Amino acid sequence: MNRIDRVHRLSLVLEAEENLYVELRDLLQRERACMVALDAEGLEQAVDAKETLAEEARLLEESRIDVACELASELGIADPRPSLSQLLEALGDTDGRLREQHLRLVALLAAVRELVDANASFAREGLEQVQGTLRTLGRLLPQEPVYRPAEPPRLGRDASRLLRGVA
Repeated sequence: MNRIDRVHRLSLVLEAEENLYVELRDLLQRERACMVALDAEGLEQAVDAKETLAEEARLLEESRIDVACELASELGIADPRPSLSQLLEALGDTDGRLREQHLRLVALLAAVRELVDANASFAREGLEQVQGTLRTLGRLLPQEPVYRPAEPPRLGRDASRLLRGVA
């Protein structure tokens, strides 16, 4: 495989990553809407979809690393895990396509991180509110039980007479 083929392959992987992160960004926005609307079913579907996308992202990252390492080796870059910036610098990126993809990917990753942080913060605040409410309700409970189990009847004189009469 020559350099042009590797660059093309890298471009394809970056395009796939970009598409994945666009989908993840949209999913995170939908997840936020489900949290606001208290849509548990929608939230569960969003979580399942995020798990699927996370696995796909891991596979794409592995592919990108493999291609980047092959290309770095060919370009004489000694770094065992070269960054896209290092590759772009070494390549000279004459047509600018890889540079544009890199910039879009960096922007998407920033947006995804921001949404992840915002959703985590929103969920954390909701949990704190629920815990505060439970503490408040716990303080409203009486210290002594209001309802007690019935005490067993005490055997008095009449009961002992009844027992003797039956025996």
